[in-house]
Amino acid sequence: MKFFCKNKGTISVFLTIILVPVLLLGGLTTDAARICMSKAVISDAGEMAMNAGLAQYNEELHDEYGLLVMDRSPEAMESDLEKFFNGSLNGTGMPGEEDYKKILDLLTKKFDAINVQGSEIYQTEVEKQQILEYMKYRAPVCLTELVVEKIKELKNSKKMAEAMKKQMEFSEAMEDCHNEFQKAKEALDTLNGVIDHMQSQAVGQELSRTKEEYENIVSNALLMRAAIQEYDDRLKEHDWGKMEDTVDQFFIATKDIDLSKPYADHTFNGYLSGLYYINTINDMGGIGRLTENNAQEETSVDLEELKEKYERRVNEITKYPELLCQYAQMCIDEHSGKLKEYLDSANAAEDAAKTACDRLAAVRKELKKAKEAFDGWEKANGELKGAGNDTGSMDADVKLYRDFFYSSNGNGKADFEELDSLISDSEQNQEYFHKLKDVLKGEKFWEQSIAAVSASDQYEEYKKAADSCMKGTKAEYVNDIKRIRDREYFPDHYKHKDISEAGASKSISGHPFYKRLQEYCRESNKEDSQQEQNEANGRLEESKKAGEEANKADDYPDFKWSSIGELPSSKVGKDASKAEEQLTDLNASGDVNNSSARKETTKKFQESMDAAVSFLDKVDEIVSKGLENLYISEYAMQMFSYYTVNKKDGQDRPEGEIIGISGYKLSEHAAYQAECEYILWGKDESKINVLNTVMMIFGIRLLFNSFFAFTDHEIDGIAFAMATTIAGGWAPYLVPIIKVVIKLGFAGAETASDITKIKQGYGVVLIKKTDSWATAPYMGDNTKKKYLTLDYSEYMRIFLNLSMLTGNGTGILGRIADCIQANQPNMNLLEGYTMLSVQAEVSSRTTFMRKISDWSGSKAWGFPDDTYTISYQSILGY
Repeated sequence: MKFFCKNKGTISVFLTIILVPVLLLGGLTTDAARICMSKAVISDAGEMAMNAGLAQYNEELHDEYGLLVMDRSPEAMESDLEKFFNGSLNGTGMPGEEDYKKILDLLTKKFDAINVQGSEIYQTEVEKQQILEYMKYRAPVCLTELVVEKIKELKNSKKMAEAMKKQMEFSEAMEDCHNEFQKAKEALDTLNGVIDHMQSQAVGQELSRTKEEYENIVSNALLMRAAIQEYDDRLKEHDWGKMEDTVDQFFIATKDIDLSKPYADHTFNGYLSGLYYINTINDMGGIGRLTENNAQEETSVDLEELKEKYERRVNEITKYPELLCQYAQMCIDEHSGKLKEYLDSANAAEDAAKTACDRLAAVRKELKKAKEAFDGWEKANGELKGAGNDTGSMDADVKLYRDFFYSSNGNGKADFEELDSLISDSEQNQEYFHKLKDVLKGEKFWEQSIAAVSASDQYEEYKKAADSCMKGTKAEYVNDIKRIRDREYFPDHYKHKDISEAGASKSISGHPFYKRLQEYCRESNKEDSQQEQNEANGRLEESKKAGEEANKADDYPDFKWSSIGELPSSKVGKDASKAEEQLTDLNASGDVNNSSARKETTKKFQESMDAAVSFLDKVDEIVSKGLENLYISEYAMQMFSYYTVNKKDGQDRPEGEIIGISGYKLSEHAAYQAECEYILWGKDESKINVLNTVMMIFGIRLLFNSFFAFTDHEIDGIAFAMATTIAGGWAPYLVPIIKVVIKLGFAGAETASDITKIKQGYGVVLIKKTDSWATAPYMGDNTKKKYLTLDYSEYMRIFLNLSMLTGNGTGILGRIADCIQANQPNMNLLEGYTMLSVQAEVSSRTTFMRKISDWSGSKAWGFPDDTYTISYQSILGY
């Protein structure tokens, strides 16, 4: 006790010191607790207000389409939401409302309801999640059959198309070979004809005759003519006697002249002798002096007769120099013409041989391509078989041409081996005729090529040479001419070529490949195959008309989506699939007996199938990668109408049965029978959207029907029989393309039947069998229920899934919103929000905070009155 006595009064002092801080702390704690409790109350009030706003959803939209969307925008509901908020803050309507206010005394200073951008129902992610939630428990029953049983049948479509494409490429390559065969045969026929015509022995004989006659007839004739021009002899004046005696001597001298043999010795000698007396008589004053100064009448008559006889004889023999020229010219013309003819033939033969070599080289190139095309076809066929498909007659054709190209006794293999031999023979002929040209051009006289230079130019040159030789010389007899000719080496100017320098030509008439070319290119009788041509062309025409019909939009629903006004899809994008025009463009000339028409036909059909395969490219990913897409596409198909929604197996469905998955009538929709097509293709005109769908179905049906036609043994047998008749027999390079075109005709005709049935609401067998092939030759039922069938709506489901897999999901969701907007004109989906946000400022009463603020003197605490402002912000959605 003594110890404590020493500290008496200290507790009071300590208590006095700590009392004020403790009271302040207690007051602050009380106000803080009130503020914390106020925040909880405000948060609950905000949640309750937002829930009240979300509860005001569009019931009709929810009931029909399963979508939760506020009936009004959050901003439009702001006053109502504020009332809900304030009522929740102050416990309005609750028992003890006054006591509740005394505790918290909350007062709303500011309240805002905000539209949450990006939460509009047309925004694809928002729409997608609501659709998936709606379809989660509804779609699986609908999807089982489609996904498991039917889509898997489409998985090998790419391999089917690839195998058919390779077969068509092979058949075209074989026809290219056949076309080159035709050209090569024509060139070889020309070459063969020239070889037969251009016999080396005949050419050699002509060269020898030309040499002989140029050296003798041409040389002598022209030298004689030149000698005559140089001749000027006569009697000396002191030797003149009577003129009548001189005339008599003239007749004696010219009696041996035979103008039919101008180059004969006696003709030339007689002409020079006669010319000797003609010159003498002319020196004596001319023949007119014979009758002058003669008084005796009887003698005068005799002299007059002698004069006339002389003049007649002179006129006769003066033609002799010209005859020499003519004979020389005739000889030149004859031999120059023959050698030129041979030269022209050699030129043509060389060109023919070169052309034959070029054509045969082109044949080799095309044969190589055909073989490579076959290898590609065989590989594609093997891959298709490996995938579990029965390739039937296609496999048989592959085996047939494998033997053709690779078997030891196959014509294709022999063609490759023997082609080079024929090319070698043609090259040898080309070389021979080139050398023969050189031989013919080398046959020259006085440096003039007899075959290449014109006869008239040769004649002038030879005449000049003869004149030059005889210049300043005197010749009285033929022997003088020969002497001068030998002296001037006139014949030595002739350059002779031996035909052996050209070698020898090579006969091709018996070559085995040439014989096969003649067999391959045998002309067919069009009249004999007219029935087969008409039948094949008829099917092609039917295919063409089916494609044209599938490309018409006249009978389809007519609705313009732009008439609705601003569409939700305009805000999110309009990505959509495209239907290529090639799907239904089978507009070829359709003549199975025309090469260009056949190629055009295969091109059109191939483009159609390529477009279909391109669209089906990701079909095997529908189940593995596109489960959500399956829900969305099923939602579209169950909620909206499509072209055949009112038909079932050729019958009109009662309007009461045409309802969506939610039970609402589809027939009341604005774009009835054209909504799903718009969702898929996105075109403004509903006609175009339905048309695109039919075109795509046409292309797919053509693809699968073509596969059946390409692999069915019965159709293959019919096509083979028709093709061989049209080709004029077994033409291994021509029959394949004709068979392909005939089979495409079968496929086109069947596709026409399929499209008619599908548009009537039938399901058509996907992979055809003999009893489900509706047209010739089987005339079965293409709607048989025992096989897997696809109707219009099932094709639409597949198309929608494929479109989303290829990146068009945003556009499809946007167009689903467009359809909803068209059917709910009183609801503006552009302002249809699925989330709302609330911002508020609420004041809570305090007891001590203001006092402390006042005591501080500086007002730094910031509580000028007895309240504390609490800020609230939150967001909530479906």
